[in-house]
Amino acid sequence: MVLCEDGECSVCLLPYTRMDRIPRVLHCRHTFCDPCLETISQARSGLITVGCPLCRRVTCIGRGLSLQEALWVNSRLWEQIPEVEAEEEEEEEEEEEEEGQLKQETEQKRMETKQQVECVSSRSARTKLKLPAFLRRFSLTKQHQERIVAGSNVEMKSWRRLSAEETV
Repeated sequence: MVLCEDGECSVCLLPYTRMDRIPRVLHCRHTFCDPCLETISQARSGLITVGCPLCRRVTCIGRGLSLQEALWVNSRLWEQIPEVEAEEEEEEEEEEEEEGQLKQETEQKRMETKQQVECVSSRSARTKLKLPAFLRRFSLTKQHQERIVAGSNVEMKSWRRLSAEETV
């Protein structure tokens, strides 16, 4: 592994930044960026340990502390990171947030338009159904026919309840 502390992490070879890739110093005095240290770190019996990729020395971090709280920022490298870059990153984040909001608003408008179209189409579908067609579809107007059942001498006239006089 190449030791390159001239503005870039020697693990991922990406330049240090003031927002995401903050240069942090291990106890062995080697510096790496936050994401690489998070990847390398291990939790063992309540302690966080970080093995240095260059010299293999282990840095132990006490209970209740995170890497960002326990490890110092390399001030020499921090001063070399231009502040304009931090402003640009903030502007990029703001632009991304604005784009996300615009996408959400556009999606909401599209959904509202779709719902309005569905509502209008369902109204027009309701108006197309007319009462006589409805009655024909379910055949509520048909009358029962009289018929004689084979093998019996009973004549059915209709499906109706018989009075007490007719049952005798």
